[in-house]
Amino acid sequence: MNAFIYSKHPHYTSCKSKNEQKEQLLKTLTNIKLFIFDLDGTIIDLPINWTKVKEKIKKILKTDHPLTPLIPSIEEVATNSELRKKIYKAIDYEEMKVVEKLKFDQDIARLFEKLKKVNLRLTLVTLQGRKPAIEALKRLNVYKYFDLVISRDEDKNREKQIQRALRTMGMEPSQSMVVADKLRDMLIAKRLGCVSMAVTDKPDINGDFKVTNIKEILKMLEVS
Repeated sequence: MNAFIYSKHPHYTSCKSKNEQKEQLLKTLTNIKLFIFDLDGTIIDLPINWTKVKEKIKKILKTDHPLTPLIPSIEEVATNSELRKKIYKAIDYEEMKVVEKLKFDQDIARLFEKLKKVNLRLTLVTLQGRKPAIEALKRLNVYKYFDLVISRDEDKNREKQIQRALRTMGMEPSQSMVVADKLRDMLIAKRLGCVSMAVTDKPDINGDFKVTNIKEILKMLEVS
């Protein structure tokens, strides 16, 4: 089974061989000027115990609400702005505990270095807090490569985050590639007109391109 999969999409032709798949990506990249990356589950896995986090939030809110999905649920249940601020501070704390354990990964650093060397602009959109998101990039030694970071502190809606990235960077959707691990992100990218790359081994989540690990992108870019 190939690690890289090129999915069927109305704008592309399905590729068969591994070399054809890589060639198609390189061909597509001639029109791409902006990469929009997700963080958790895409660049790095953050092993946050969300069940534990939700229990803490339920105590703060004094509710039995399932808090799924988390961010929209918080916005719905916590109507008081000061209460929401307290909750997000608690989430930041849990995220920072995990982020502080991250270690430098040479392959991840080489990937972003390579992308910048070919004059691509890089942005991060994440539902993590701004402080833990930036700290994660710094610990991976890749923060210097990013032109823009949009966290939940700036916007808690993923589609609006991507739209904001496009607007701020002055790019058209067709010039941009969304790289993420969730089906939600693939659907948003398609709706906005961006090229998409799914980073997952789940068979039901596919973008215009698909890799099982972000490091595989580096191998494809080194094809000559």
